[in-house]
Amino acid sequence: MSESKKRITLVDVVLERKGSMLFEGRRVKVPNDAANIIRDFIGDSDREKFVVLCLNVKNEPTAMQVVHTGSLNASIVHPRDVFKVVVLSNSASVVVAHNHPSGNPTASVEDIQVTKRLCQ
Repeated sequence: MSESKKRITLVDVVLERKGSMLFEGRRVKVPNDAANIIRDFIGDSDREKFVVLCLNVKNEPTAMQVVHTGSLNASIVHPRDVFKVVVLSNSASVVVAHNHPSGNPTASVEDIQVTKRLCQ
């Protein structure tokens, strides 16, 4: 093989269905609707979980994924992890959230930084 050629890895990227869950209502109409869906999904986890909830054009949930599980008090997430599931599920919009196992809902400096990175 000559120096001017390089191999390219061929891949298939798939969104694998892991199960499903029921929720009250058909659409996410207000932020609390999304919060309830995500809260039911996360449960009483003792670790921070960063969740992506994907919605179609009618604001109907179509997919949900934990994109990162952190420690007791931290969850570091990269925008590519969030947007991968959004793109693969053909989402029109997205809700992101994470829990605070400590019970203190005050946003940390890291929470604010992650939010800013995702907005950018």
